[in-house]
Amino acid sequence: MDLDTECIPLGHIQTYFDLRKSIVPDVAWLMKKSQINVRNPHELLELIVGIDQHAFYRNAGIDYSPEDSDRFISTRQTLALIDQAVRALEMPFLGLAMGNLMTISHHGMAGVAAVTQPTLRGCLECISRFCAELFPPLEMTPVIDSDEGSFVIAENISLAPYTHFFFELNMVSFYNIMLHLLGGQQMPRRVEFSYPEPAWGHIYRRYFACPVLFNQKQTRIVGDVRLADYELPLANRLMAMAAEKTLFEKIPTRAIRLLPLRLRRLLLRGYGAFPSLEAAASDLGMSGRTLRRKLAEEGTTYQRELDEVRHRLAREYFMRGGESVTELAMLLGFSDSSAFAKAFRRWTGMAPTEFLEGREGVASSEAHPETDPI
Repeated sequence: MDLDTECIPLGHIQTYFDLRKSIVPDVAWLMKKSQINVRNPHELLELIVGIDQHAFYRNAGIDYSPEDSDRFISTRQTLALIDQAVRALEMPFLGLAMGNLMTISHHGMAGVAAVTQPTLRGCLECISRFCAELFPPLEMTPVIDSDEGSFVIAENISLAPYTHFFFELNMVSFYNIMLHLLGGQQMPRRVEFSYPEPAWGHIYRRYFACPVLFNQKQTRIVGDVRLADYELPLANRLMAMAAEKTLFEKIPTRAIRLLPLRLRRLLLRGYGAFPSLEAAASDLGMSGRTLRRKLAEEGTTYQRELDEVRHRLAREYFMRGGESVTELAMLLGFSDSSAFAKAFRRWTGMAPTEFLEGREGVASSEAHPETDPI
């Protein structure tokens, strides 16, 4: 998958950008709901409500039709849509405002399926599954540690210069959904962003009633681990199943057919015990020979995908505070620490010890740069 792979359902993107369906044509309501202050709110409202949808999509190279839900668009085209919106509204923090405008109902059947799961853990796992199919450039993962649970959002490919837009929109939207489901009884402990604080960092704190941290190892919402098993007030298994079925009947997906992405997800689940090529092929419903051939057609190999996953997990291990090269080598399936060190140098251009020594500097340099497109 790259920037030009057409894997994002247009029908899904339309739910984000057709905000006219969820906006009350009233300036006071808009100001209160979006928590923004602008010089000319009437003009802003007119821009949002009166935007020419055909021109908006056409300028991004998309043949637009409101009924054209069977189309797929690329990440590059999606970024072009965001660029237009940010520039037209003169709002570099548009992701925050859009995320706060989105209600559960705005997510359509995906929202219904998520909030009718039995527990918060089930809700977040459902969101993660939908993200994998509806917006594969992003990956969303519920993580349970000893005393904390978190909902992690990460890029599968770079969304620069609008990484912050995607993280802002999803973090605010899912933070609000969690508060709604928890009935205000429990609050997330903090929200963390993996990039430096942008020029509009102070605006973030209007949207989160908890500490907001930047320059962190991951972008995530963090809460008490006991929240994972919190029984949701709208739990209804039959409704959840029906909503998910309706969702994928209305919006076809293509991500499941992106073999390298499927293999990478399978390998990530095998952290500590990666499957062989033959075992992975079996799990993917094909022979080892077929897997090799199909990967070659996609311009990759099993070993290349395995190395990509190992590289990602190694960096995450070190950035989370891990320091044992021997332990990490064993976790990643290397014969010894020497073999791992050789591979790590090939991936990063430095030895593991050098990476550890410069870990803080690496965290800062890898964070996405501030981008003010105005």
